[in-house]
Amino acid sequence: MRQDTPGPARVILIDKPAGWTSFDVIRKLRPLLGRRVGHAGTLDPFATGLLIVLAGQATRASRLFMDMPKEYRMTVQFGAVSSTHDPTGVIEATGARTDAGGVAATFQAFVGEYLQRVPLTSAVKVKGEPLYRRAHRGEEMDTPERTVTIYGVELLGFDEEAQQAEVLVCSSKGTYIRTLAHDAGARLGVGAYAASLRRTRVGALHVTEAVPPAAVAAGLDEGGSPAILSLAAALSTLPRYDVHGREETLARNGNKLQGLPAGRVAVWGSGRLLGVYEGVGGVSSPLVVFVDPQE
Repeated sequence: MRQDTPGPARVILIDKPAGWTSFDVIRKLRPLLGRRVGHAGTLDPFATGLLIVLAGQATRASRLFMDMPKEYRMTVQFGAVSSTHDPTGVIEATGARTDAGGVAATFQAFVGEYLQRVPLTSAVKVKGEPLYRRAHRGEEMDTPERTVTIYGVELLGFDEEAQQAEVLVCSSKGTYIRTLAHDAGARLGVGAYAASLRRTRVGALHVTEAVPPAAVAAGLDEGGSPAILSLAAALSTLPRYDVHGREETLARNGNKLQGLPAGRVAVWGSGRLLGVYEGVGGVSSPLVVFVDPQE
């Protein structure tokens, strides 16, 4: 496919390798998918796992995927701190130790909403400049705080000798999981950082269905792959609402609709996914409208 053609709407589930930036993946896939390619949620270079790549009109749905709960498997190293909260930073041992009970109780204390300080090594912009650029210049500053939600943390195991824990975390968008590790270590008083991190799930989409970037071309050539989804398939967990006649015309034009269920709904007309609406107080507004996601 030529790079200057938009291409069909596709949702591609990528298992990002360690050492790749999220944009490295996009750069690799753009010659295959066309110029309209993006992703729904950055993964740090050291992290691996599920990266949702969107092509064609699917790029309009980026917000929908970014809003979905995320699941991560993380190895947390206690007894040390990192300047970046991960293994790529300057690491200093604290010499302090903890145990499985303390680790489990501490992580459970974060379940629910908590105020998380954005790490300096992040893409969050302050006064129009990404924080990581300030970090690269050696600048120090108070970074912004924001409220995130931890839906659950499961302690999968704890190696007391190595002072390493394996945890499964389910969180809201915008959560820095490596910073959660740092904050847990600080609360315990022993220090901690994320030694490894793998995103395992976004909404109902799981990394077991994903493929490495190099495998996408074969999936396209063979005409199908479990990792290459239509928009309708990728959003199939949303409640479906079918419209007809005047309602369908309104939906195609992105107008508000009445009588839809509350919350987010996939609106269908004439056998096609027309868009996703969100209803409040009996009135539903479009979050995204697709001209024709099947082409």
